[in-house]
Amino acid sequence: MENLISQPEIFSLWYRMAVALLIGLFIGLERERRKIEGDKAFAGVRTFPLISLLGFASGILAEKINPFILLAIFSGFALLIAISYFFSAKRGEQGGTSEVAMILVFVMGILVYFHFVLFSAALTIVIAILLTYKTEFRKLAGAIEREDLFATIKFAILTIIILPLLPDKALGPLGVFNPRKIWYLVVLIAGISFIGYVLFKIIGTKKGIPILSILGGIASSTALTLSFTERSKDAPALSRNFAAGILLASSIMFPRVLIIIGILNFSLAEQLFLPFGILTVSGLLGSFVLWHKKNSIDVKNFDIKNPFKMLFAIKFGLIFTAILFISKLAQMYFGDSGVYLTGIFAGVADVDAIALSITNLVGGSLNLSVAAVAIVLAAFSNSITKAVIASTLGTKDLRKNIIKGFSFLLFGFIIIMLIQ
Repeated sequence: MENLISQPEIFSLWYRMAVALLIGLFIGLERERRKIEGDKAFAGVRTFPLISLLGFASGILAEKINPFILLAIFSGFALLIAISYFFSAKRGEQGGTSEVAMILVFVMGILVYFHFVLFSAALTIVIAILLTYKTEFRKLAGAIEREDLFATIKFAILTIIILPLLPDKALGPLGVFNPRKIWYLVVLIAGISFIGYVLFKIIGTKKGIPILSILGGIASSTALTLSFTERSKDAPALSRNFAAGILLASSIMFPRVLIIIGILNFSLAEQLFLPFGILTVSGLLGSFVLWHKKNSIDVKNFDIKNPFKMLFAIKFGLIFTAILFISKLAQMYFGDSGVYLTGIFAGVADVDAIALSITNLVGGSLNLSVAAVAIVLAAFSNSITKAVIASTLGTKDLRKNIIKGFSFLLFGFIIIMLIQ
């Protein structure tokens, strides 16, 4: 066999074999842990590495000798898995997760041999997550309502059907309306918000203010602000905690927006890294100062709507289009000052829409520095809006702590203005 492999391939071969071994070992350790916890499966920490190496060796034989050898080995292996599943089912043991995992590990051994190393490593991580968080995924399935499932499915179907039909060109009087690009951005924002929504469903609302605040910053810091403001009336003694949670969620909003912008325009994200970093640190520091010693409490009646509902998509699309048009018009008549004013006023309603609108104009008539300042103004305006909501609609103690906490954000904004 070694004569069939040239000397320059030897080091690469050993490296790939080590990767295949580690992939099998990684999955095997997780399965072994399940066996210790009571799950019955014949494959564990030793079997999975052997399966991965079997796939790797099959790849060698298929390339160097005959491709049909791979088919023969895989057929025999699949038959062994089928027999195992048959006897497990006969004993009344439901499921087939381990059997499917074994087939995937075998396939990944083959892929690693054929130089798909990074893809196999990424697939291994995904498989490990699915295997490890069995309880959490079951909890998610039980937490998601029928309406949520239908809304998500409809959104996905409409996106798949509508997106290819939308024209990918600038339309309208100012040439800023691109239907396909707008829908792409709607899907992007809804997808990121959906991550926070799913985490809420998995973790639940009985995990304390800090965790909910972080998730609220991912999903919708405005929704969390409204909810915590209302809860402060039911539990006035916890107003300080709710104020800290609102500020924490507002702080998480800055890196969230930065990630969204980075996906679309990395150069603009680089411009925003320092100011958004300052605002994030300022907000986190203010939140830390406000935290009460006993802040891990239950928060009931807290809910965030599914962002994949069509009403959300339509509203965001309309807001984004309107702000895009106004921003372009303001720049034409008032120059950079018009863009700044648009950022301030649009940020009151929605920071995502104005951030994406400004990002969409970069590269055309808008330069990076002006766009960055406008987005910072929008994000800060949005934060101040949430502070005003909490101060006017919440308890007196909430208002006092909100003013104290958000003064840190104000200080951060002053620093940004001084260094610009």
